[in-house]
Amino acid sequence: MFLFWRIRYLDMCDREFKDRDLWLDTDALDDVTKAAIEARIELKAHGSHREMLKYRHLFKPEKSPESLQKRAEICRRMASVFVHDYFEDENGIELSSKQLAVALTGSESAVILPPGTKQHDIEYILAKKSPVDITAISLSQKELKVLAYFARDLKELRSSTFFKEGAGTLSGLPGVPKILSTAVNDEEIRSFVTIFRRIYMPKEPANLMKTAAVFESALVDHTAGRWIAAGAADIAARLEEPPAFVPFNGKDRPTFTLKLLIEVFLYTQYAHQPDDKRSQEFHQCLQEVGNDRAVLTYLFLSELWSLSIQIVNIGQHIANLFDIYCEHHNIAFDVVLSPGDVHSGIGRLEKAHQREDRVVRENAEKLARTLWQKAGEPPGGPHAFFADALTQLREAMRVGDSI
Repeated sequence: MFLFWRIRYLDMCDREFKDRDLWLDTDALDDVTKAAIEARIELKAHGSHREMLKYRHLFKPEKSPESLQKRAEICRRMASVFVHDYFEDENGIELSSKQLAVALTGSESAVILPPGTKQHDIEYILAKKSPVDITAISLSQKELKVLAYFARDLKELRSSTFFKEGAGTLSGLPGVPKILSTAVNDEEIRSFVTIFRRIYMPKEPANLMKTAAVFESALVDHTAGRWIAAGAADIAARLEEPPAFVPFNGKDRPTFTLKLLIEVFLYTQYAHQPDDKRSQEFHQCLQEVGNDRAVLTYLFLSELWSLSIQIVNIGQHIANLFDIYCEHHNIAFDVVLSPGDVHSGIGRLEKAHQREDRVVRENAEKLARTLWQKAGEPPGGPHAFFADALTQLREAMRVGDSI
């Protein structure tokens, strides 16, 4: 594998950003390092290769175009490395965002914030921080109940497969129906939507907005309380806006809001059977993305995932405060726990197809050993007879091709 890495660096002499092009031929490495690097390339998440920084010293500049062309022609595969938040100086030493800010401005108090940073995040970063005085907080039973159920559902949200895996991908060519692909199945998506709905819906007793209000009130004008309230308000405002980007859509930005997008899916396919109004709203949304169902579903899933990340970023602070408060006051608040927290045996039994596969395979291995022994134990061992044993066993059992 032939790897390319373009690194942005700051030349401290003239304070100008420049590019450094580096290359690595993994065939020149020892077997273990080669395998580790190629595995990291395969496992890249959302375009980031932060884990590749430990191999930065292996990448070298290549000034000869002829050499690059020759290597490109003989390599098995080419790939690129990209770490969006990584910068160096002219000597190849990593620079933090703080070091970049000081170097560019000459001010020790300067900071660099990522593009798109929200105003409430900026205010929180720049504000003077003070520790939360847990002894000064007093929560009522009603407030504790709100925090407790929010913390329970937030844990479920963070643990869900969809939250960990993301919304998947959308592929295809212009003018033809697109293909939606996800790492999660429909059942896992439905499970996530059920959890998300409890935190999202205004009528739920411990939704995000109600919980954020309790948090802000409990902290009595504390910096963290204001940040939580502003973050929740930002989510509420975002729900009233159209999606910023619709894949493969050459038209203008859609007119439907994120709130409508989420609710038409909830009320037509997940939480309810659709009425005429919701069905009409769904088809109106579909028309705005060229009547491509894959595009609309991907848009729903990607926005749902993005919103859940925002909720978790806010919610983990709320859950932490609840845990600290209960520990300090020695409170064991009584909530109806999720089944997975109560019954340790949930999910431990084999599924029917797993048990069938295991039993058939185990018996095929026994049969293969018998066939091998009857054949005089030739070189290759019982494994050489496994395929024939599996075929004979399936035929005798009349099972489908499940292995």
